[in-house]
Amino acid sequence: MSPTLTALLALAAFQGADVASPEAFPASTPIAESLSPQVVADLSELVQSFVDDGEIVGGELLILKNGRTVLHGAYGWRDQASRTPMEPGGVFCVRSMTKPLIGTAIAMLVEDRAIKLGDPVSKYLPAFDAASTREITIDQLLHHTSGLPLSLIMRSNPRELTSLRSVADMGGGVELEFEPGTGFHYSDQGTDTLTALIEVVTGAPAEDFIEARILDPLGMGDSACLMTKDDPLRARGVSKYAGAQGSWTRFWSPEDEALFPIFLGSQGLYSTAVDYAKFVQMWMKKGRGPDGRLLRGSSVRRGLEPGPFPIGAPTGFPGLETAYGSLMQLWTRPTADDEDEGRDVVVFGHTGSDGTHAWAFPEHNAMVLYFTQSRGTLTGLRVEEQLGALLLGVPFDPIEAAPPLEQYLGYYCEDRPNDRYRSIILHEGGLALEILGKAVVPLVYAGDDRWKLKPQPGTVIAFDRGAAGEVTGYHIGEHQEFRFEPAADLPTADEVADHVTATHRIDRLESLGVLRMKNDFEMEKLGISGQRIAWYGWPDLWRVDESTGEETAATGSDGKAVRMKIGDKPTETLEGLAVTLGNQNSLGARFGDWRKRGIDARVIQRIEEDERGILLVRLGDTSGMATTLYVDETEWTVGRLDGMTILPGMGLIGQTIQFSDFRDLEGMRLPYRTEMELANPMIGRIIGLVTDATVGVDVEEGWFRLQKD
Repeated sequence: MSPTLTALLALAAFQGADVASPEAFPASTPIAESLSPQVVADLSELVQSFVDDGEIVGGELLILKNGRTVLHGAYGWRDQASRTPMEPGGVFCVRSMTKPLIGTAIAMLVEDRAIKLGDPVSKYLPAFDAASTREITIDQLLHHTSGLPLSLIMRSNPRELTSLRSVADMGGGVELEFEPGTGFHYSDQGTDTLTALIEVVTGAPAEDFIEARILDPLGMGDSACLMTKDDPLRARGVSKYAGAQGSWTRFWSPEDEALFPIFLGSQGLYSTAVDYAKFVQMWMKKGRGPDGRLLRGSSVRRGLEPGPFPIGAPTGFPGLETAYGSLMQLWTRPTADDEDEGRDVVVFGHTGSDGTHAWAFPEHNAMVLYFTQSRGTLTGLRVEEQLGALLLGVPFDPIEAAPPLEQYLGYYCEDRPNDRYRSIILHEGGLALEILGKAVVPLVYAGDDRWKLKPQPGTVIAFDRGAAGEVTGYHIGEHQEFRFEPAADLPTADEVADHVTATHRIDRLESLGVLRMKNDFEMEKLGISGQRIAWYGWPDLWRVDESTGEETAATGSDGKAVRMKIGDKPTETLEGLAVTLGNQNSLGARFGDWRKRGIDARVIQRIEEDERGILLVRLGDTSGMATTLYVDETEWTVGRLDGMTILPGMGLIGQTIQFSDFRDLEGMRLPYRTEMELANPMIGRIIGLVTDATVGVDVEEGWFRLQKD
């Protein structure tokens, strides 16, 4: 088997993580990430209409799903006067979207044990040691519950600010909006106070801490806390406008002096949509960056916990209400179990007053960034409405856009001798790649005859078509497989069934009575041994009891239903796939006449092993997964099976079972040794040896139902 497919099998067994890409957010398509192409196109057209109608000067729209770029569009003008068009990668002043970085920095200092959330700010900033502000805590500043006003720097020219400490000290002793901790009032002043606190605690400029602990580890090279005159980012700087629809006035351009000569944690960050998405992604990943953890998971959970007071801000998200965490905007809905008590966070992110927006959708592993430079625009609310349709409504099923699934169903193999077939089958309403004895890997339509592996979306099966449009094979990277039909010279399934039935003679159970086989088994790698006792009755009765120490399990079928009992738990009647697989793995299906069990078998291939012809017989078609038997074309014994099984605690897993040491028992030819390999190397081989086989044993009424009458 090729290294490519070997890697696929390991992936299917363990559901490993995506391989990191050198590109932050590799390009993809809406359909490949299970998003409606029409709704994505509608979003892009919506932003273009904002430009056409004069509601914004220009903008960027970045839609990310599963860490991949679904859309990155640029609209309108980077600078309207010079007719410089907006292009992806513009550097925007993101204004209040700076606040989440300050909240992150404070969380880091708490983790460093440099500060405590309950500390009064006056402990670090003496100006706050006044009657009105003495009891304000760090946590209250994070949640905008300190009572500090919106801003105190509007009293002066912002370009004349000299130090962050002087800005923070303006709040010391100021008249508050309310007593600390008793209400919510959005406050730039509070965030600038936290930024000054960072400087006091670290003994260095706050921008140095932000750069060293956040920007650099996240690879945010297109972001800056200060826009210096010679900063190379100015070449992509976006001019800033104020006004209203159809009447915008530029109040800053990249040729101008910086708006703020100092770094204001409330509003000073310059960034690109892609760079800011790296920061949001860190929060989506519960504090993990590309090279390790930046925040503890507990810090992320605390940061996204809604504060004690509603904020009542408008939103376009249907059914959601706005809230505020630790310098993080939240969009919430009532918890499913108790609508009166708690609220679940559905979306988090932040907006900026110059028209920038970032939204993260944790349940959907999606992020959307909509950046404009048009101060005061309300177009973000209409984008939220469309995002509700894209991510919060009825999930888009890519199958709806796929060609008829029947076009892909069939058998595939490499162009080399003895390569065992793979199948494209129907599975759970879609397609799946079935690899013998290893895995059934669900596929998700990605457009243009491309299907990605659901456990590893970065791996894509691309189907090939012939001149007449028929599917002729597929390739995964450089690896190629070809579609085939079973050769015309193969014996029919009926002929093989006749030979297998005549060789193993399981039908003798009709006159011999119930067969009981006792096995000792050993899981070598895990150092576990146990006993397995199986009973088989004619025609479709079977029961298997297993024990390892004090652990016991039983599975059985009375020909009508399959049931399972684990330990002292009540007997459970199995349904669906568990029944199908259980019956395919019964003695009668393995060594008997599968035609009498309603199984539609087919001979798929002939391979050579030890100079003997081996027929691969599939016990089912491509309408679902199926067991494949390996039948010796000379002796007509079933020497192996490849298939799937369902294990408690592990779910669906591939299995290969080798049968050997065949012995005669009352005219039946039965294997006395089995060697099982599950598609999980942590388990290793399971060796089973028959220690006793007896026919004509008596069993209680209800024995095969796992129920006593």
